[in-house]
Formats: sequence, C-alpha cells, structure tokens
Amino acid sequence: MLPGSVLWLMPIDVRTRVDMPQPQCNARGQVSTEYLVILAVVLVVALVVVYLVGGFSILGSGSLATQSRDYWGSTSPLAITAVKVASPNSVALQVANDGMQPLTLTEIDLVNSSIGITTTLLNPGQSTVLSGTLPAGVSNCTTGQPFTYNNVTLYYTTGTISAIKETGIKGLVGTCS
Repeated sequence: MLPGSVLWLMPIDVRTRVDMPQPQCNARGQVSTEYLVILAVVLVVALVVVYLVGGFSILGSGSLATQSRDYWGSTSPLAITAVKVASPNSVALQVANDGMQPLTLTEIDLVNSSIGITTTLLNPGQSTVLSGTLPAGVSNCTTGQPFTYNNVTLYYTTGTISAIKETGIKGLVGTCS
C-alpha cells in the first residue's frame, strides 16, 4: 500500500457466493422409508386375511380339530356338537336337530361302518348324546393321541321319508380321552 492511501474493505456476502453448495434435504431417504412402512402394513393385513380365511391349516391337529368342530356344529339338519372317543374303541357323539321338523336318527357311520347307535327321535332344537363302538378295522384310540375319522354319514327319517343321508365333507377330528 502507498503512504496516504486508504484501504477500503468491502464486506463479502456469503449467501451470494457461487462456489458454496446450497443445503438440500435428502428426499430419497424419506420416500424409501415411507415405502417400507406401507409395505409392512400391506403384509400384515395380508397375513391377517389369510389367517381368517383359514389358509394356515399347517398349524397342527388343534387347528384341524377346531375346523372339524366348527364344520360339524354348523351342519343341518343334524349337527354333531361334541365328540368323545375313549380308549380303546368307544365313541360318544352329541347330536342336535337344527332343522324345523322332528327327525328320527337311525344310524351313524364312521369310516363307512356303523357305530351301532339306538334309533333316536330328535325334536327341533333337541340335542342328545349317542354312544357306540368304533367299527372293526379302525385303529384303537390311545389316550392323548389325535384321531381323524373320515366318511362320516348320518341316516335319518322325517315324516314319511326314510333313509335320508347327511354326509359330511370333513372328518371328525379330536384327541382321544
């Protein structure tokens, strides 16, 4: 600097500098987080729907027993509301008449063979326990072991119509007692 000269300092405005990068928000991170949250919610809803529809039959015999009990408890006009198979080969079935007319239950078949029940009149809304014996060739029941009996058929008469047959599409499933 020369003697007698004045130094003028000019302030520099940092906001106008071109060489400094401006801060930006990271919008991609926010979008990916929102996507993952939405995906998780959709998966949870899908699992709940599959469970409610009954798609998880691999959960064991307890689940199959529940499905069997629900199915047979809702059949009409005759419903099997309870099953007890005792060691080694006795069976007791609680049968209800959910129809509008009196029915005479004449026979119950398990695995295509009669269990030998007594012919029983059931009025509408009435329920009774019928005992019988497991058919020959059906494995004996061991206490605590699961059982499954397919091809369950109930034979009944109503009014003048005889030999009416109600066959279930699901077997009777439970645990031997």
